[in-house]
Amino acid sequence: MNLKSVSILFLRLVLILVFTGAGIAKFKGLDISTPLFEALGMEPGGRYLIGFLELLTALLLLMPFSVTSGALLGWGILSGALLAHLTKVGVAGNMLPMTIAALSGWLACIALIFLQRDQIPFIRHMFDCHRDRET
Repeated sequence: MNLKSVSILFLRLVLILVFTGAGIAKFKGLDISTPLFEALGMEPGGRYLIGFLELLTALLLLMPFSVTSGALLGWGILSGALLAHLTKVGVAGNMLPMTIAALSGWLACIALIFLQRDQIPFIRHMFDCHRDRET
């Protein structure tokens, strides 16, 4: 195994654990998710929807043929979480650990998308556009 393969496997495993745990927590109403979604005006429907999407993300990351799709979905979910923290929920106090976790997961999804960039044409072209031109 080369470094790229090991990095992809590591990121996948970490993100699978994170999204599975977060999804289950939202379905069970654990941690701070219920008050957070109440503050956003999305309780309980939004909490269940995001929990479902987080579990779907973990499932997509689990299957080798859908890793990039899972990373893209996870990036979208975490982009929404970061936006919520920056605009309505806040980033300080008891929200700081959740904000740091969301940012860390967001960066991990970006790294996984970049490492898997050859799997989705528009991303492959976005990162490799200079190779398409003849010099």
